[in-house]
Amino acid sequence: MSYNNTLNQTGIELVWDALQMALRDLIDVLPSVFTAVAIIVIYIAVALIVTRLVRKVFTLFKIDELLKPILRHAYFSITNLVLVLINLGIALLAVYSIVLTLFPQQIHVATAAIEYLARVASVIFLVVFVFITLGAMIERIRMEAKMRGFMFLILLFMSIVLIVDITALTQEVKAALTWGISIGIGLSIGVFSAWYFFHEILETKLKETKEEQQQH
Repeated sequence: MSYNNTLNQTGIELVWDALQMALRDLIDVLPSVFTAVAIIVIYIAVALIVTRLVRKVFTLFKIDELLKPILRHAYFSITNLVLVLINLGIALLAVYSIVLTLFPQQIHVATAAIEYLARVASVIFLVVFVFITLGAMIERIRMEAKMRGFMFLILLFMSIVLIVDITALTQEVKAALTWGISIGIGLSIGVFSAWYFFHEILETKLKETKEEQQQH
């Protein structure tokens, strides 16, 4: 009987010790949790204020209406795009502030991650912006179908180069891919330029050659 009581008492003591350790860990973590929550609340307030200000400014100057002829085929407004980028930047600042305050020893990891995310965002924005601008320019000046396709092909190659630059490939592989794509772009421009500027002469020569062959 006393043996069972001893076992029960030992079990209760173990549970109590574990509970005390968990409470101590929770108490140690609580200041960090409160600090992180406070930082998040501050940045959310900043994001709400900045969002309202930017929206009012864009509405006041009618930015969307001014750019509507250019972006009429886009599935988003310039206001929403700017707000998304601003809020993304504020979110990255919040994460950076939390790491800097609570985990200063990991600041280099956070810096590298934020720099990589910024590069990815900049590449996405650049590719989207260039394709939208090219589409608007093609529609305004009414390019020929072949010229339009060639322009999109060149932009596609350039976009691939930008995407390759942000991938986790080795420098040797990146250099080889970039070099190959650059050669492809150069050859494409050369062939297309020769055809575009001299296609009438080439067609005339080919026609004369066929006529001579038929006569003989």
